[in-house]
Amino acid sequence: MMSTMSMKQAGTRMLTLALAALLGLAVDRGAAAQVFTGAFDVGAAGNAQKFNPLIAPAGFGFYNKYFGTLSLYDAGLRKISGDLAESWTYAEDGKRLVIRLRKGVKWHDGKPFTAADVKFTLGLVKHPDMASVFASRLSDVRAITTPDAHTVVLELAKMDASLPDAFTSIMIVPEHLLGKIPARELRNSTWWKSPVGTGPFKWARYSPDQYVELVANQDFYRGKPQLAKLVNRYFKDGSTATIALQAGEIQFSAMTLDQVRENRSTRAVHVIEGPSHVLNYIGFNNGDPRFKDLRVRQALLLAIDRKAIARSIFGGTASIGNCALTLPQYVPADIEQYDYHVAHAKALLRAAGWKQAEPLEMLTYYNDQASKDVMAVLQAMLGKVGIQVRPRFVDGSTFGTLTDAGRFSLVYAGAGNGPDPSTLVPLMKSSFAPPRGVNRMRVNIPELDSLFEAAQQEADDASRTAIYQQMCRVTNAQLPWIPLWVGNRFGGFSKKVGNMVWTPAPGGGRYQDYPERWTIEQAP
Repeated sequence: MMSTMSMKQAGTRMLTLALAALLGLAVDRGAAAQVFTGAFDVGAAGNAQKFNPLIAPAGFGFYNKYFGTLSLYDAGLRKISGDLAESWTYAEDGKRLVIRLRKGVKWHDGKPFTAADVKFTLGLVKHPDMASVFASRLSDVRAITTPDAHTVVLELAKMDASLPDAFTSIMIVPEHLLGKIPARELRNSTWWKSPVGTGPFKWARYSPDQYVELVANQDFYRGKPQLAKLVNRYFKDGSTATIALQAGEIQFSAMTLDQVRENRSTRAVHVIEGPSHVLNYIGFNNGDPRFKDLRVRQALLLAIDRKAIARSIFGGTASIGNCALTLPQYVPADIEQYDYHVAHAKALLRAAGWKQAEPLEMLTYYNDQASKDVMAVLQAMLGKVGIQVRPRFVDGSTFGTLTDAGRFSLVYAGAGNGPDPSTLVPLMKSSFAPPRGVNRMRVNIPELDSLFEAAQQEADDASRTAIYQQMCRVTNAQLPWIPLWVGNRFGGFSKKVGNMVWTPAPGGGRYQDYPERWTIEQAP
């Protein structure tokens, strides 16, 4: 059988692939046991060897192979539908959300999935000892009750229309196995290295620094997977993973632009690209007096020829961003475009009395060659207007430690907007500055806070869109971040892959990719 290709391009310009149709593979359903090996944690969307999904900012593309969430987006990141939840309904005043759960779902140990598991998981996310990255998304949840085994009721302080989006990130975990473990102990428990979920594949084994092996869940509620095993293989770097992909050792890996360019001559693998929905930006500590003057922030942006960088370094695979939001429907046409203008940037800095005794360190956790080229160009362009910077490349953990502590001047980073801009709440709302949250740039704009509140309380799509457009105007005018561009991301696939759905989503997932349908052509 061959699948049909579904590749839609709406306002998000997000690309989706059903690979079987693209590759034209005929799949023998009676073939021998199939093993699919991928480098699921290579690239910015991975979260290698960090197994607690409740504290994970990325890695969803593999977590949701063995865990389940209440809801998921479609592969085009446009519509939310139920996964472990069948439906959800808000009360008329918006202060109660009733979630109806899917029946007949089992945990991998055979125990039934129930409302108690959902209540337990959401409670864990809210528990301060878990320190979950999703806690802020549930801040308006005041009480959780379970009237029966398949119903969960959330009592809310106020309407929060963003909760279904939040649920796409929260992997539900088993109360019957974890309920007696204190949250502080569970956060870093070894249990996560042999977990029990509800997903299409079950955990089989973990070999540190080598791989995780999953096996088919025969009782998966949508049906037994076509693959017998799904393996996530670890690599020290993306180049090694790409070599393994080209050699046929693995069937999937994220790829960098440089690797994609190299592949164009050999055509060894199929490459699919699409907008990442991640805004790359220059961030700074908004509490630092050097950046208090708006003219300094404007000069930073005007000094950067973003169009030239998008053309020369990204080969036209990046689009310019002018506010913190990236989806076209949320970006009004009347915002400032901040076209490259060196003379204007210099004049603004003179007017602001800019003086610099030593170079400003610019941190980044991006370590691919294209990002290194970007950092070099940013250093040169900013230097032309009198802002001296010194690039510093660190890993993600070090970046988090330094920015949480406020020990930074500038950063080159990325923020996933996702299909719902409410994902920016923990990144930009003032109440989530460290240590409470991950507003590491210490953004503190009262009007922006009010807009976040208004959007969460608005159920009407048109009204929420208007609020988010105003949010774009505010971040465009006040520049709490220096917006740069949204780059494309790339996935490389073996020519033997069938029925695999993939889209370059923020964090690597939160969409329904039907892994139980994936196949791989067997050797003769």
